[in-house]
Amino acid sequence: MLQRLSTGHVVWRLDESCSGSLSPKLIALLSKWAQHSFWSREAGGLLLGFIDNETEGLLGEFATTPGRGDRRSRTSFYRGPRHQQEAIEWNRVTDGRGTQLGLWHTHPELDPTPSPTDLEDCRNVLATGKFAVDGILYLIIGTRSIGCWFAKSGSPLVLLGNFTP
Repeated sequence: MLQRLSTGHVVWRLDESCSGSLSPKLIALLSKWAQHSFWSREAGGLLLGFIDNETEGLLGEFATTPGRGDRRSRTSFYRGPRHQQEAIEWNRVTDGRGTQLGLWHTHPELDPTPSPTDLEDCRNVLATGKFAVDGILYLIIGTRSIGCWFAKSGSPLVLLGNFTP
């Protein structure tokens, strides 16, 4: 379901009404947080980007990154409220076009898979958040690959695939 284009973009299509892309800039930003060292702590944030007006595709362009107010350990990450404030600012500086597209975080494993805590976090975000489309992207950055899922309220995560940064 995932494909890398010659431009470096990773594109995906779940069905006729659900598709998107991740920019090379976003992929590079997220890759910097991979937990390659045994002392590396989990990192995470929000995926930001745009909704394509014609296809309603999710166009991932940027992400919030760890900082003040977050709690991080080797195997857990808590997003502080600053991430939501940065998403609001992203919307403002993009003249109302930019929006939150999903969530990302790291795992200290080669090819990541969601933990029970991840699944609960995703359910909570879908239940309490407001999104421009009917679902969110959920990325987990491993030490070898990035796992990409699509999540809809009331449905299990759907694996779109893994790709190397």
